[in-house]
Amino acid sequence: MAKTDKFRFRKHDNIGAADAEGDKFLSKCFVDTGDVEVLLDCADCRSIVVGRTGSGKTAILQRIVELEERAIDISPEGLSLSYVSNSTIINYLSNLGVNLDVFYKLLWRHVFAVELIKRHFKINNDTDLSSFWSRVSDIFRNRKEQNAIKYLRKWGETFWEETEYRIKEITNELERAVSASLGAKYLSLGTSVDVIRKLNEKQKVEVKQRAQSVINDVQVRQLTDIIDLLDEILEDPQKRYFIVIDRLDEDWVDDKLRYKLIHALIQCVRDFRKVSHAKIVVAIRLDLLERVFRLVSVSGYQEEKYRALYVPLNWKKNNLVQLLDSRIDFLVRSRYTKQKVTHRDLLPRTVRNEPAIDFIIKRTLMYPRDVILFFNQCILRSEGQPVLHSKTILAAEGEYSRLRFKALADEWAGDYPLLSDFADILKKRKYTFSIKEMRDDEVGEFCLEQRISNPTAQDSLSALAKLVAEDVVLTPREFLKNIFMIFYKIGLVALKVESYDKFISVNSSDRTISSAELSKNTRIRVHAAFHRYLGIRDKN
Repeated sequence: MAKTDKFRFRKHDNIGAADAEGDKFLSKCFVDTGDVEVLLDCADCRSIVVGRTGSGKTAILQRIVELEERAIDISPEGLSLSYVSNSTIINYLSNLGVNLDVFYKLLWRHVFAVELIKRHFKINNDTDLSSFWSRVSDIFRNRKEQNAIKYLRKWGETFWEETEYRIKEITNELERAVSASLGAKYLSLGTSVDVIRKLNEKQKVEVKQRAQSVINDVQVRQLTDIIDLLDEILEDPQKRYFIVIDRLDEDWVDDKLRYKLIHALIQCVRDFRKVSHAKIVVAIRLDLLERVFRLVSVSGYQEEKYRALYVPLNWKKNNLVQLLDSRIDFLVRSRYTKQKVTHRDLLPRTVRNEPAIDFIIKRTLMYPRDVILFFNQCILRSEGQPVLHSKTILAAEGEYSRLRFKALADEWAGDYPLLSDFADILKKRKYTFSIKEMRDDEVGEFCLEQRISNPTAQDSLSALAKLVAEDVVLTPREFLKNIFMIFYKIGLVALKVESYDKFISVNSSDRTISSAELSKNTRIRVHAAFHRYLGIRDKN
């Protein structure tokens, strides 16, 4: 207590923000669990940071930008990809069923190649561009290199323009090529979905063949040569380049196109492994990644081929305690003491008969944001106090639990928009319970209520409820097995499949569980983070 006897929590104190961009503690209190080292190794193929909301994806990418002077931060929102989504001709081809994957890959490759060359040769204006041409023409002379330089010359006049300009430029180039191929015969008919419906099968086949031929010939060979050229240009191992891309989960373009662009981006990340001293580092939320794989089906595309690129973010208790201690120390020591301060100096010894730090960590999904938010809720109720009391922590738990459930529902809204409604089936349950404890009539009534409340809903949870409510195929027991698998997948519950098993949560085990393994004896344990919100009768 001697360390903090002069310290008092102030009204607006906190230990960081939920959003990494607004977190003033991040730079000084960054905790690396080994992921940054992997991402900064250009010889290591792992470059796609995968994690749940609040797991630290953005923090890691910001760290790379902070550490590496040659890091290039590309914002999807700033690429003007809505220009692609608003293209009449591209929409026409998409509705017709033309495979535009090659074009989407071209967009990313083009942006990456130009950004790297622009940064390496410091091209910011016309004078810089002239100097660049004289240097590369003298250095690279074989046919393959000359082809790459020819491509660069074609687009070179706009090297110093903003990235969004080049997106529009290359989209316009494709539109001109498609227009020339289809000619007046088809474009005069218009490019709406209604026109496509009027085409006979022979016409559709001809349009698709012509358009696909243009797409497949859209300078991909030259772009492959450019990747090889980049490998030669960026030859100095002491001058590594990193392109970082974050916030793919935001509304930077409509969802249908967004999933296709993310799919193409993942392929481009793999292609750029050929460049020895440059690396594309991408952060992507786990649920979004799963949605991309599910909704963008391409012949021959297998997710397993890309798993080697992943850096999954996993936090252990000691990592989270280290993160909490570093932020507490930064808050307290900057004002009142030169001695190191940790959670032991501010927390009570126990809360509800367990160590206070364990009480807090158990109510997180093992992510940094959870720890920060919980502790901030405690501080909010401790103005003028030198330490946190157990009653304060219990009071803070209620609001934290509500906010944590809202965050979970928001995270999975793309797949389960009615998650909040269906989680009501857990309300006021015991700390643990078995499937057989839930009566068939109780489950049937719940499903009927959901159908009445949301009669037009088309999501997977509503589909399950409909099958039970309308007495079609699915029994109440099967409904429970399916819904608890969903709750398990998103981290809402842990499952104990057999009596001799231990409880397994999605964040704590490499083991996978299928709905077929669940039985009436399977036990359910609601995650402690959601106890207060759901009114769970705690074991304590």
